[in-house]
Amino acid sequence: MKILFVIAALRNGGAERVLNVLANELSRDNEITIAVLEEDLGLYKFSEKISIINLNVTGSGVALKFKKIFVLRALFKKQKADLIMSFIDWTNVACVIANAGLKSKLIATEHHEHSYLKSKVASAMRDLAYRFVDGLSVLSKSDYDYYKFAKNREIIHNPLFIDVLEICEKQNVILSVARLEAVKGYDIYFEALSKVDKSLLNGWEIKIAGSGRQEAQLKQMASNLGLNIKFLGHMSDVSKLYSEAKIFVLSSRSEGLSNVLIESGALNCARISSDTVGARELINDGLDGLIFKNGDANDLKDKLEMLLKDENLRAKLAKNASKNANLFSIENISKQWREFIKKVVGK
Repeated sequence: MKILFVIAALRNGGAERVLNVLANELSRDNEITIAVLEEDLGLYKFSEKISIINLNVTGSGVALKFKKIFVLRALFKKQKADLIMSFIDWTNVACVIANAGLKSKLIATEHHEHSYLKSKVASAMRDLAYRFVDGLSVLSKSDYDYYKFAKNREIIHNPLFIDVLEICEKQNVILSVARLEAVKGYDIYFEALSKVDKSLLNGWEIKIAGSGRQEAQLKQMASNLGLNIKFLGHMSDVSKLYSEAKIFVLSSRSEGLSNVLIESGALNCARISSDTVGARELINDGLDGLIFKNGDANDLKDKLEMLLKDENLRAKLAKNASKNANLFSIENISKQWREFIKKVVGK
């Protein structure tokens, strides 16, 4: 089968990692091409069997959106793929329009929760477009229910991207792994940390792995609040960090499905997360993690203090989270994708 993947850019993100894993897996017995609309930062290793087309579509605003559609239309006519797989909202919309009247099947993949788009116009365009896809993959039951108008939809979680190392001796580390961007809610996290009983933090290290546009701002905020935080920057391999950490914190304002919650759970971290669609999909509150009210620094402070005070609670949450690791194996998720593709394409 000839499969064409389409993505806006290959940067450091969850959708990109899904594409990387899925393309490599499917290249074993399919002809795979990846079309990148904007930029490829070279962060991912692809099979030599895979062809990558850098379209280098540049511009801004509405003009850029229309330019992408015209470029994709020409590409689709040339490629004549059996299946096009597109990634994330506007790229999905552009692919639906560009593929109109052509013979390729189209699966749109959503990696944000449905309420992520704040513009009513953008949301309406996305929802209209999804009525015309041949398949739609989503990350949560909440989104599956929302997109009931899509004729062929499936919940397929992200795979576990990291190797599950032998768990080394856990250390007094509170870890966070995320881009340093507003959506990740580090300002909420830092405010909560500043309110935690200082005696409880004695002997603990606070580490953050990730880079982003708010790096300087967040470092200044941490300094102003008197917080001793180790900013580790972007790290290509975070397995060892998870393996060493006792507590993992995710303070995002919005998450479709969080890879870091899957990864940290697999490596025996006691997880605390904001109340997002992704967190509710992955955490049973009080059983294999704790969920705090989204945007509420005081609630996060209370949850942190609970874990810092109670070693038995930390151990229980970590043990229960690790039991589900096999559900997110690349083998299991790839099998689900193959079955969905077969259902959509019919071969």
